[in-house]
Amino acid sequence: MIEIWTDSAPGEQRAALVENGKIVEIHLQRDLRPLLGQHGTGRIDRKTPAGAYVVDGSGRELLIRGHIDVTEGAYLNFEVSREEIAEPGRLKIAEAKAIEAVSPDVDVEWLWQLRLQSLATGVDPAPKPMDDLFDVARAGFSVVKSAIVHFQRTKAGLVFDIDGTGDPFAINSAAADEIARLLRLFQIGGMVMIDFVAMESKAKRQQIAELFDAAASADGRPFERSAINGFGLMQVVRSRPRPSVLDHLFGTNVGALSDETKAFWLYREAARSNGYGLRTITTSTKVATLMLSPEWRSIRTQCERLAGAALTVVADEKCSGYGHVHVAQS
Repeated sequence: MIEIWTDSAPGEQRAALVENGKIVEIHLQRDLRPLLGQHGTGRIDRKTPAGAYVVDGSGRELLIRGHIDVTEGAYLNFEVSREEIAEPGRLKIAEAKAIEAVSPDVDVEWLWQLRLQSLATGVDPAPKPMDDLFDVARAGFSVVKSAIVHFQRTKAGLVFDIDGTGDPFAINSAAADEIARLLRLFQIGGMVMIDFVAMESKAKRQQIAELFDAAASADGRPFERSAINGFGLMQVVRSRPRPSVLDHLFGTNVGALSDETKAFWLYREAARSNGYGLRTITTSTKVATLMLSPEWRSIRTQCERLAGAALTVVADEKCSGYGHVHVAQS
């Protein structure tokens, strides 16, 4: 049985693909950034050997690779071919391709519904809160059988490190299956480096690689991999048209939630809150500044509409966690 669970909040959509009661994929869409397939019109700011840098209506830059016969300062229509992707310490800007005309039907909601349809045709989404889906992502490790699978984002890609006690082949077998599961679950693309427990036997290393292939066969995302070398290292490269769940959660940080994530989650909490009267969000100065910025005005408006009450944001460097929401009359 295949289901899609959805969980909508101001500016952030979540979905989980569920097969036989087990969550196998998590999908996020954040509406303030250029989305894969989105249409727009932008001005060519500069042309470089890498391609043309285009500034859209919100002031964000996109890169159109290759040569285009349009002068700097001119306007052109584009379609986003790869979303912005945050990596530790840097943000890779979105990429686009030039198109003849912009379709008025391609908006953020249409793109989200199209994405849901690509997961399971004909399945009606059913709203369901999914706050606990990110526990493993935030912890940075998973335990399965005799294996402990640690993972961390780097500029070069995602790194998995395998630990455990007992037979190396048993540890690596469990880890291979779990890594394939996590790659699909968190929709991870780009470069992946896996450090298995070293094994001298080339035949056993090949078996582990084949176990990984079998476990990854249910994942529709294309990938290539290397063999496992004598030190236990295997490299996997997967397509990367969008940020992974980890990219969304941590942004340019390594293991701490990004200010953007904190802001989205606080608006989500405020929109869900029960009671009457003003909603007061208390958070750090950096997050409060982001939430009150002009770019986030539409998110604030949407939050107030869903909560049925006015909303204010208060900066407090002494607040615990990422912040909290107070309702005037609960």
